[in-house]
Amino acid sequence: MAAQVWSWGEREDVSIKIRSEVEAPFRALRLVFYGFFAVSASVGALIATTQVIAAWNHAPSALPLNDVLQSLGIDLGAVTVFALLFRSDYKAREKQMARLGREEGLSALSLRLATGKRIKLAQLRSFARVVLVAGTPAQVAAAMTAAEPYREELLARGVLVAEVPVFAAATTEAGAAGLATAPPPPVAVDTAGSNGDDVRWRAAAVRPEEWRAWFEEQAGLASAGVERGLYVSLRLDGRVRGSGTGMPPWPRLVAQLPPTDGIFQGLLDGMDGRV
Repeated sequence: MAAQVWSWGEREDVSIKIRSEVEAPFRALRLVFYGFFAVSASVGALIATTQVIAAWNHAPSALPLNDVLQSLGIDLGAVTVFALLFRSDYKAREKQMARLGREEGLSALSLRLATGKRIKLAQLRSFARVVLVAGTPAQVAAAMTAAEPYREELLARGVLVAEVPVFAAATTEAGAAGLATAPPPPVAVDTAGSNGDDVRWRAAAVRPEEWRAWFEEQAGLASAGVERGLYVSLRLDGRVRGSGTGMPPWPRLVAQLPPTDGIFQGLLDGMDGRV
């Protein structure tokens, strides 16, 4: 029997569903129960309404009006509660799926390591805490320079810095509007003199137009400008830990991230914190 071959999009959909269930266990089951109880209470309210009409008109064998009004109130209250619970959980699920979809889209983008090897960002899960630094070439270079004093400590914490200079410098006329959209020249990575630390320390964006589109989308969703540059820090499992404008807060990364060396490597993955 031939093995089933999945496209990247199919694998992405499966990954999103799995991660959604891991992050919010039993949410799908809760939605089913909330919906069932809301429908059940609605049916009860409909029946109680007919009983209220019968009691109001003094129909034969009608139940006491006070009793059926109390039953109707309970049913309507239950409908309201379960409908609100369903709506809240459903909205949370939609937001979660949208976020996971953006994270999976990010994980499909490509990087070039210091060795010259090209990989997808998803391939670094469980191996590195990637920090993406986006902006103009000058902004990215400034962020890398600012990170140098913390390089050894960041390496000990599994941090790999990905340079993403996908915005061109603003012109005088466009200065008020932000950064120009013309793509900057590709990042040059010196592969000849790369060593082990370089491979673990830095990488460069491949296909900058795809990276630029992703960052512009995120900036638009967050109503943030790109004039000062952007950064995104990821956990070991590939989830977004935090993001912001300007250069990454290197001292905070050092202070908050646990080292990855030793027999407990990876155990504190869920305790990366927000940076």
